Amino acid sequence: MTSALVDLRNAVRPFLENLTAGDSAIVAVSGGADSLALAYALNKEARDLAITLIGVTVDHQLQSSSADQAKKVQLALKEMGFQEALIEKVIVEENSGLEADARAARYAALDSVAHAFGASQIFLGHTRDDQAETVLLGLARGSGTRSLSGMAVVNGKYARPFLNITREQTVAACAEAGLIPWNDPHHENEKFTRVKVRNKVLPLMEAELGPGIAAALSRSAAILRDDADALVEM
Repeated sequence: MTSALVDLRNAVRPFLENLTAGDSAIVAVSGGADSLALAYALNKEARDLAITLIGVTVDHQLQSSSADQAKKVQLALKEMGFQEALIEKVIVEENSGLEADARAARYAALDSVAHAFGASQIFLGHTRDDQAETVLLGLARGSGTRSLSGMAVVNGKYARPFLNITREQTVAACAEAGLIPWNDPHHENEKFTRVKVRNKVLPLMEAELGPGIAAALSRSAAILRDDADALVEM
């Protein structure tokens, strides 16, 4: 059985091989296990490919300790060997709901940094578990095929190498690498629908229907994405 770190490095390698020597790429890092493990794996694999990685942590300024946490992430990235480790502060203006507005502010900041550095790729640490949550949220909204297809592996500049990797694997990889992930308090706040899905709905489905629910939902998302793409072409 391979180690979690080996699995993660194998997952990111094809994405880096699609880039060209001299290219720059952004890695979005919140400090959680998923994004820390992504940054570590990418940094290990990029060294021999002459690809410049820029680590970016976005400070949403929604918690009193957010600035301190951003500095901790910046330090962790520099200790990994990142030459560029940036903190981008954003102001979240609530219009569509805190989750959606924070996401919009975060992506805008990442796009801005990518433009400034001429980066051809922005790597995100979403896992198979995140994909399963996204599909369930789409089902709850009564969304169509495109929404139920979840997150794309590659969508323009955005790439998600870990959509076939579990959250459990990223936690194990951090332990192997000696990385200390941050547990965002918002991830325990059940006023957010995604947190309810993560902490209550999926565990209940696993308990009642058996293990493998997240994997099944992720597979369904991939099938639906192919169907949606075919419909668009037709």
